[in-house]
Amino acid sequence: MSKVIIIFVSMHGFLKKMIHFNLEFTSLSITANKVYAEMGYKQIQPEEQVVMLTESLLKEIRDIATPEYTFKLYSGNIEGDTVCLDEGSRLKVGTVLSSLMQGSEGFAIFAATAGNTFQRYQEELKKENDLLKSYVVDAIGSCIAEETGNYMESMLKKEIGALRHTNRFSPGYCGWHLSEQKELFRLLGENPCGIILSDTCLMAPIKSISGIIGVGRNVKEKRYGCHYCELETCYKRRK
Repeated sequence: MSKVIIIFVSMHGFLKKMIHFNLEFTSLSITANKVYAEMGYKQIQPEEQVVMLTESLLKEIRDIATPEYTFKLYSGNIEGDTVCLDEGSRLKVGTVLSSLMQGSEGFAIFAATAGNTFQRYQEELKKENDLLKSYVVDAIGSCIAEETGNYMESMLKKEIGALRHTNRFSPGYCGWHLSEQKELFRLLGENPCGIILSDTCLMAPIKSISGIIGVGRNVKEKRYGCHYCELETCYKRRK
């Protein structure tokens, strides 16, 4: 595991810094049960074939995955439906997310990824035309990206000390347009964690996440869900 910290300046009492971590797979809390949940199994026990395949693939991926994350702290505030950073950037996150970040005095702009090595592994696997194996690996990749994000949040909590933080929010959800990925990547620097942003604002490696977290003395950690989101066509919407 390696860590890089770059401290920039202190702005209005809020320290501006960028942190980058290369992680080992074993640092993440990834279990077979989490993979099953990602695949859609809830109270139902997966078939023996799925169990054996998942356990085998987790052992393989443990040795090749190179998860990474980075986050950069900025001071700023919320104005209407927009995050206003003191360095001049404005992120139009929409009314839902701005309400969930009310009280923020600063923001962590972040990116996290399962890594390019995993991406290459996944691409090679597709050539086998084994749909079940590809499906399980896809679920594992989603777990790696999300658990890397969770690890990043735990490290952010240590960095901000007595301050509190919101949940993490990403472009493409709850009214925050996907095109704002471009501004996030500008703020993080070119290709953070080796992630490349396409012209249509999709990330490669595919198993990557990016977004924003509000930081402040009075913010609340409210998980956004279907009761907040206005996207009626979302496949995860609960009826």
